[in-house]
Amino acid sequence: MKTIAIALSVATLFASAAVSAQETDYTGYTGFVSTKTRAEVKAETLAAIQRGEVRDGEQYGAPVQAAPVAKTRADVKAELAAYRKTHKEVADDIVSVQ
Repeated sequence: MKTIAIALSVATLFASAAVSAQETDYTGYTGFVSTKTRAEVKAETLAAIQRGEVRDGEQYGAPVQAAPVAKTRADVKAELAAYRKTHKEVADDIVSVQ
């Protein structure tokens, strides 16, 4: 039984080695020809970064904008105090609202 398991393990090892050897022979698509120079591409990339079009690495998209603030801290505290006055079951869960 152990001999069969060892033989299968060795066969699997050789099969995976053969597959990985085939993968390293792949050269990829080589028919692409660029119409821009390296300097032009670098200049375009730098301009895109300065405009905020490149956020992080290769994650492109619109610039991230902060959400507008609708309420002040005092507004939220006043709203919480009013809620606690009308809902007695939660009125004493926090001792003080500062």
